Amino acid sequence: MKKSLLLLLLLSLVIQIEAKDKKDFKTVRITYQISFNNKPDSTLTTVMEISDNVARINSTSAHQEKDDVIQNIYLDYINNKEIKVAQLNGGETIYTIRTFTINEGLTPQPETEKIAGYNCKKVTASINSNRLEIWYTTELGVMGSMQPGTAIPEGVVLKIVRNGQREEKATKVELLKEATDLLPSLTGSQLSAPAYNYKIQQSKVISVNVFDKQSIYFRDIPKPNDVNTTEVLQFANGSIVLKKVTLPADNADYSIFAELSQHSEGDAYDRTGSVFIIPTNRKQSFLDGLLKGKEALPQYTDKQGTKYEGMTVTNDYLPPLELMRFYTSFGVKGFNHIQVADYNWADSVVFKQEITDYAKELKGEVWVGTWIGNYAEKGHNVSLKIKYYPNEKKEPKEVYPLFATVNIMEMAGQAYPEGMFRNDSLTVTFKTDTDLKNAYIRYISTGHGGWGGGDEFNPKLNELFLDNNRIIAHTPWREDCGSYRELNPASGNFSNGLSSSDLSRSGWCPGMVSYPVYVHIGDIKAGEHQLKVAIPVGDPEGSSRSYWCISGALVGDK
Repeated sequence: MKKSLLLLLLLSLVIQIEAKDKKDFKTVRITYQISFNNKPDSTLTTVMEISDNVARINSTSAHQEKDDVIQNIYLDYINNKEIKVAQLNGGETIYTIRTFTINEGLTPQPETEKIAGYNCKKVTASINSNRLEIWYTTELGVMGSMQPGTAIPEGVVLKIVRNGQREEKATKVELLKEATDLLPSLTGSQLSAPAYNYKIQQSKVISVNVFDKQSIYFRDIPKPNDVNTTEVLQFANGSIVLKKVTLPADNADYSIFAELSQHSEGDAYDRTGSVFIIPTNRKQSFLDGLLKGKEALPQYTDKQGTKYEGMTVTNDYLPPLELMRFYTSFGVKGFNHIQVADYNWADSVVFKQEITDYAKELKGEVWVGTWIGNYAEKGHNVSLKIKYYPNEKKEPKEVYPLFATVNIMEMAGQAYPEGMFRNDSLTVTFKTDTDLKNAYIRYISTGHGGWGGGDEFNPKLNELFLDNNRIIAHTPWREDCGSYRELNPASGNFSNGLSSSDLSRSGWCPGMVSYPVYVHIGDIKAGEHQLKVAIPVGDPEGSSRSYWCISGALVGDK
């Protein structure tokens, strides 16, 4: 009897000691391990501290760089507020505050699990179509979650699994006797949650402003006499805008995009547009034509004897390197007063396309231009940025501009390429100064011409031949133009229920970019090569003529 009583007393003492160990603390510190598909990632760690009804979440990465954003997240359980504080590169501090609701959107599950020594219950939630499995414990008597702001249970979260792939699980729980003042003293700028998140997301993006709300039109304006300026220059009666910009010298760690915003200032029609750079590393450049006239450019002659200025590579000249081909919509913004039932017109069109292929040409001082073919006194308005997004380091590819039949100087008399392919082929001879691996032609092709037999509305086969070997047979054709009706307020409506902007076209749609086609070549030896492009161009019909705007550059690894 005495032995049994002694055992009971000892057991009671052990329980009291364990209870004291679990409750005699002021701060809880939890370390989490992150895994992907059951493979731990030792480079990522999350630590959450909880004290006085406040949780602070801090995530770190071994790959963190000195210019990365430093961010802390807090959950104030007294006021049910989530607080995010970030210090940006350069010292700027921003923060945002939003409320949260405990147990909101959670579905209890029957499973339980013991994690880091604590019994946990399971709940599930769905956030932006992501399935979360959440395990939490109430045995600590406090609350905290490393999934801030949403899906917060009434306890301490010790494990979260996202979409069955990413797992964040507690590996160590420390009970500290000292209280910790976790709430931050808020300084800097308070932003809404969307603005805060966007600013962090964009904090390491390098954005070079080329044109800002720049008008493009057709007017009788004086032509610039020289290019020794940092100002925006306008050529070809205002249809070309050009500027010398300084781009990041080291861009190997970036993905590069051209982003152009456009709206109508008075032109109701869909127009061909191009964003391009002017190579200046040979004896002649496209700048000569802009300053001195089309006659200053090297000429390409077709079988009919028609001459085309500045469109093809020579030993002494490189044509403009087209970064992005775009097509303005039918009058976005400028004609938004036109009412059509069930449509809400956009205020502008944003064209955005990756141009990382041309990284080698997008560094240092570069001439960047934009052209929109139009004859409107009040034409179009554009803003252009070249953006550099941090990414894995890549060796820049070699780039050889070969041809650009887009007649950028149309409004200064440069010929349409209408006869270039009629019973003929565009043929260029070029030299590579080094062997290339994994080479390809970045090829953009769009057909133009009037109704009926016009090449705008009739699929035509494009064939490319390298050194007399056919490397592609491709038909540029877009059948998705009707998807962009809300960008085209001034588009004509037909009795059959279609709108002009709905119609399928040869490689383009009003209000869209034209997609480049990658024509695979493989390895190519240094030396002289010949490239031919063959397209069966439609015959003229009255005043309507068919032609093809194509551009191509050879790209490859050195």
